[in-house]
Parts: sequence; C-alpha cells; structure tokens
Amino acid sequence: MLNFLNSRGDDIVSFTPVDYFPLLKKSWAGFKFKEPFIIVDFLYHPKASWWFDHHRTSFINNRWRKEFRSDENHAFDPTAKSTCSLMAEHLRTEFGYSPPKFIVDLAKWADIIDSASYKSAKEAIWGKQPAIKLAPVLDLDVVDCKSKTSAKYFETIIKSLASESVSRTIQTPIIRREIKKIEKNNQEARRIFKRISFVSGKVVFIDGTRTKKQISHYMGYYFYPEIDYSAILETRGAYYHLSVGRNPWKERPPTVDIGRLLSRYGGGGHKTVGGVERKLKSEILKVAGEVIEYLNENG
Repeated sequence: MLNFLNSRGDDIVSFTPVDYFPLLKKSWAGFKFKEPFIIVDFLYHPKASWWFDHHRTSFINNRWRKEFRSDENHAFDPTAKSTCSLMAEHLRTEFGYSPPKFIVDLAKWADIIDSASYKSAKEAIWGKQPAIKLAPVLDLDVVDCKSKTSAKYFETIIKSLASESVSRTIQTPIIRREIKKIEKNNQEARRIFKRISFVSGKVVFIDGTRTKKQISHYMGYYFYPEIDYSAILETRGAYYHLSVGRNPWKERPPTVDIGRLLSRYGGGGHKTVGGVERKLKSEILKVAGEVIEYLNENG
C-alpha cells in the first residue's frame, strides 16, 4: 500500500499496529480513528478510506457484511492467500499500478507464508530464504501495540519493505539482531519442546507459558508429523493467546473452519488457522480444552 501511494506522490502520516484482544469486537464500531485512515489485513470498519482483507471473520456483525460492496478503495476476498497479493492485484486492476519486482516477490512470499504453503515444517522453522527469516520477526511481541516504541519498530519494517527487497530489509541492524535471537531461540526451543507439549487425540497442545522461549507453531508438526491440529498457548503483553492451526502437510481437506470456530470465543482467523485471547490463564485454558475436544470430535 505504501509503495503504491508513494508511486503517485502520496504518503502515510502515521502507522498504528493493531491486534486482537478479548473485547476488541465490542469496541471496534466506536474505535477512534484519525481520518482519513487505511486498514489492511484486519477487521472491516465502514469508515475506513481504504480497506483490504481476506479473513473470513472480518465483519463483526451481519449488517456490515451485507452492506459491504467492493470498490476501488475497498476489497475483500476470503479465497486470497494473503492480503498483500490481494491488494497488489486490486490496485493493478483499479489504478493501473505496476509494482516493482521486489513488491511482486514480496506478494509471492506473503502468499506462501500466510497460507503455510511451505515445503515442510522444517523449512517453515529453519528455512534460509530471506522472507522465512523475516516472518517470525513480524510476530514478535516487541512492546504493547499501543506503545510508540512498537509502532516505530513496525514502521521501520514497513518503510523498508515498501522501498527495497526483503533480502535488503533483513540487513537492517534492528532486524538482523532479532533474526539472530530467533535462530538461537529456535535451537533451544527444539531441545525443550517435548517437555512442554502433549498429544490429545488429533491435537498437539503446546504450553508456551512454561518457557521464556518463543515456540513456532510449526514445531508441533515437525515433532508430530502425523498430527492433524496444533494448539499453542502463549503470553502476548497482558493477555494469553491461543493459536490453533491445521497441519498443512496432511493430505486431506480441512473439515473444521478454525477461524469460525474461534470466532465463537471472540477470536477469528482463516479456515485452517486462527487465534483467540483471554485476560486470565484459567479462561484461556478452558477455551483450549473446549476447542481441542471439538477438533477431536469433528475434525
């Protein structure tokens, strides 16, 4: 989006990272935005000047879903592998946008990463390609999303990706430092993984709150390739976050829409992956137990 705007002489004044939290959907309609504003890869808001997304759970109520119409500044396609490629194609069609090669490559890798189209779990965790190295950096809980420090961190990444290749972006000092930390972390997490995980039927549950190491959700499929689903519990800021996903290397169509399942608990996501948060650990463990039971009975 930034590359497109810059190509026609426009710019973005400020960047605000947002994430899900337990009461987000209840407060989203009245969220205070500075106008005009752009929302990408997140919940729909009817006042957004530009909005692009591909999540099946993008609309917080049926009225907004029924009233929504795609136009030159708004597009929704739940079949798109990533919002990045959705935007690139939409802007090309509507505005004649011709993205440079590094943006085309970015969209290609966004499709692979966001749809978990890796060749294997090993590649997803330890792949040497620049985009695979960058992906976990984007998941870091750097600081609470409301903080200026966190916003500045992601702004640096966005501006770099909008102006140069991913291979150049990962050479940025702050990102290079984080990648080194992640590579070391992954090796240490590999050694303790089986102590913090257990298999329940078709699901491997990973309790990431038992370690200070960040645990890749792909690690469940690396250690238990026969498993159908993974559920990983982590802390994110002041909340407990449960990520649930289907093994992308199992040769069968998904039978449970995970995003819709988690939307029952205030979360959301895609058909094959999603997340939900709670303030209390007891509450998120209750959700995890119900989700695991549902997946075993219906997955």
